[in-house]
Amino acid sequence: MSGIRYSGAGWIKSNFKLESSISPLGETVADLLGDVFLGIYHLSSSALKKVEWSNPRFISFVYFGNIATVDDNALTRLLVLAHDRLVRVEITGAANKYLRILFHQRHNRSGSEYWDRCPGLDHQISTIRDHYGSVSLDAPKADPVQVNEEGKQ
Repeated sequence: MSGIRYSGAGWIKSNFKLESSISPLGETVADLLGDVFLGIYHLSSSALKKVEWSNPRFISFVYFGNIATVDDNALTRLLVLAHDRLVRVEITGAANKYLRILFHQRHNRSGSEYWDRCPGLDHQISTIRDHYGSVSLDAPKADPVQVNEEGKQ
């Protein structure tokens, strides 16, 4: 993989003294989080310390804040980079403003075993476009909603 890489597994290993107890999945997820958040050190150290980095089956990380597809685009980076690395990502609510992000390693792009495959992003986009069709870039813009001082339309 070429391009810019941000601190991930190496930072976790050296700062949390985990040289021998981080699983291959833990390394993959730490590197993924590092790339998504432009350095894993931008995430809460207390949240990172709670991660069971040695788990070979799944990694669970609780994230405080929001994540979006545009503006900061961390959600888009998460989606694209996870698919590139054959990692299934599941996001659930953990508490107010907290998201639990679960990571599971997959091993194949295709196959009959849903629990072991992670299709490429191009395939996923094609499947979605086939189902919904393409959206025109010239779609009419909605009128902005006018709200008065009392919060009423």
